[in-house]
Amino acid sequence: MPQAFTIVVSIAAILLIGNLLIVSHELGHYAAARSVGLVAERFTIGFGPNLVRVTDRRGTVWSLCALPLGGFVSFAGERDRLRPGGYAALPPPARLGIIAAGPIANVIVAIGLYAGILAAKGETTLLPVASIVMSGSAAAAAGIQPGDRIEAFDGKHIATFAELSPLLRDRPGQQVVLEILRGSRAMQVQTRLEARPADGRTIGFLGIESQALGHQSLTPLQIAVYAPARAWDVTTETVSGVATAVTTGKGASHFAGMLGVAHIAGEAAASGTIQLLALTAVLSINLALMNLLPIPVLDGGAFLFCLVEWVRGRPAPVQVQDFATGTGLATIAGLFVLSTVHDLAGLGLFQWIASF
Repeated sequence: MPQAFTIVVSIAAILLIGNLLIVSHELGHYAAARSVGLVAERFTIGFGPNLVRVTDRRGTVWSLCALPLGGFVSFAGERDRLRPGGYAALPPPARLGIIAAGPIANVIVAIGLYAGILAAKGETTLLPVASIVMSGSAAAAAGIQPGDRIEAFDGKHIATFAELSPLLRDRPGQQVVLEILRGSRAMQVQTRLEARPADGRTIGFLGIESQALGHQSLTPLQIAVYAPARAWDVTTETVSGVATAVTTGKGASHFAGMLGVAHIAGEAAASGTIQLLALTAVLSINLALMNLLPIPVLDGGAFLFCLVEWVRGRPAPVQVQDFATGTGLATIAGLFVLSTVHDLAGLGLFQWIASF
């Protein structure tokens, strides 16, 4: 029963996350198209028979289908340059903006999710707690014990270990006053910091290490800075990881296909809302990066074709576009098969079959 429940949770989680990210991606294309006066023909969520079908006053058909697996937005005249008001009749810069808006929307979603996580949870940080007191150190001489929390340094309130460290480094060999909290008891101690050489200069050394994690509340301004920074960190780490895997083969085992992502999503959902939101943010950035690959049928391929058209003054021949589209579909299908085999191997399916 627990195993069956885990499978149900995994399926529900990946469907929820996948549809959220794909719909936001397509809404990015839609919003950019509307900004240049282009009307969408269809905006469809899922595939298969329509459960709900509504036509708005602009003529766009909005559909919710029975199979909640992705979605798409389509525009009139996508390949007909002679159709007035159609997609292909737009100037290349406008089309480039529409194409790029999908991945940009995914990045915005990720930033929004990180902002929500930071607002709810704050920033994980090391607390100014003496988890380890080094023998013979200035901290030991002052009577500081493991578990003591440093509340103030020479009258300056300390909230995190990161705030304490630079104050210590700047006072080599000097007498300092520390206000500490031992359980519920507050006390004040004095000690002379050691002077140690480091990076070509002399720094102050107290002799404690912190292993205590806590959460620091952030201001709206800090959230506005930290959320995009966290999204950027995930982006650069992902690109670096892919580049390393492609060039050296190292870390390739860490990549996951749909089955692997579903398994991870189930674990995140079981762990709590924050973990699920964090995973959704990571997957949103990954979806943006994947769509930027220069493969036809993905946004990156469409962007490349449009850019070439802008430079040449005319689109690539239809035969070239059709061949590239077929090649792109074959590439995506091949990657899907390989990732699925990789996931099944990681889940132990082939070992289970071999055991018979």
